[in-house]
Amino acid sequence: MMRDNEELHRITFAAAIALRLLAPAVIGGATGAFVAGASWLTEDRALAAIAALPWPWPALFSPLALLATLAVVKWVTRTAVPSTSELYIVTYHAPDARLPLRQIPGRVLGAMATVSGGGSQGLESASAVTGAAFGDSLGRLMRMRIPKEERRSLMVAGASAGIAAVFSSPGVGTLYGIEIPFRRDIDARRLVPCAIAAASSFAVRDAIVGARHLVVLDAAPIADGTFIAGVVLVGIACGLGARLFARGGEFLKALRSRGTPLKRAAAAGAVLATLALAGRALSGTWITFGPGYIAARWLEAGPRPIWLLLATLLVRTAGTLTCVYGGGGGGVFTSLACTGVFIGQIVAELLGRTESYAFPFLGAACFLASGYRLPLACMLFVLEGANSIEVAMSGLVAVAIGQVLMGRESVSDAKHEERLD
Repeated sequence: MMRDNEELHRITFAAAIALRLLAPAVIGGATGAFVAGASWLTEDRALAAIAALPWPWPALFSPLALLATLAVVKWVTRTAVPSTSELYIVTYHAPDARLPLRQIPGRVLGAMATVSGGGSQGLESASAVTGAAFGDSLGRLMRMRIPKEERRSLMVAGASAGIAAVFSSPGVGTLYGIEIPFRRDIDARRLVPCAIAAASSFAVRDAIVGARHLVVLDAAPIADGTFIAGVVLVGIACGLGARLFARGGEFLKALRSRGTPLKRAAAAGAVLATLALAGRALSGTWITFGPGYIAARWLEAGPRPIWLLLATLLVRTAGTLTCVYGGGGGGVFTSLACTGVFIGQIVAELLGRTESYAFPFLGAACFLASGYRLPLACMLFVLEGANSIEVAMSGLVAVAIGQVLMGRESVSDAKHEERLD
């Protein structure tokens, strides 16, 4: 540590500007362009083409998606440990903080195979490791000129850029790279490069294919006692629901030790196809497909009976957990937020407060914050998208309630409790 500090002091002012402003901007721009292309090809083209096929043909692609992902893991990536969703966290905590760059193409192809075939996951994890790989590669090129901690910062900034682009939120992206490695801490030393990379990445993605938001507030809610009660209900339901999701994920990961990867992928594919057909029968659309945008658009189309919302919530969430068991190559980042959207809409229907989309918006932030233990990032997400001071403040409260009820649980096993210097 002393040696790194001495090296840091020797960096000139111009070099510091380049490392902390220009380099993150370049990494962010490259990451945003890559994520824009991957998202367009995977979701807007491949997945949309499959969903447009006559019933029941789209459901038949679900087993193929997991089998194709398994083939990529076996012959391209050549490893499934750690999972793509854990790779950045594991690398962050490694002493040398170097990504296995040869694995990155396989990690991306695996995620694209899962999502484009109708898996209930997204490209978030692959986007984060791709951005981190851009930062890691640039750091390796400059390794003789910059300290180790500065090289690590470039990798962290790249991970933030990946999430900012794929989730269309520079706020969440800014804090993702420095908050996701921990359960109760944040690496604030790298905030500036992460913010620059996230903003650049989002801007490039928006310019190329446009931003894609899971949920957008349309009107300000009526701030009264019923609204306050709804905020508390959203926080409680999301906190307990995310805890249940995390435990379900742990149970399924433990089951993966039984049987061969081929048998698991085949069995999970059959279940995923069944869930896809069930979701289609309930909603009239393929709500289990992709990270959750199809399901969120279905919710926005109009009021639904509470029983139908509960049924589709269970089908959609079961699809995500099935992909976790079957070795899906995607991530659950947006899927967690989508589950929160459903919970928020259920609360809105229960209270008769559907005049705005406030509760689904708060649900998305709260469930994601609880599941991945990202309270600061999701609080910033609320402030970024809120259309009134009432929504902004209530969002902070809902996220806080969810964190308390989540306890020490997390959907990620690789997160460390706190940062140790």
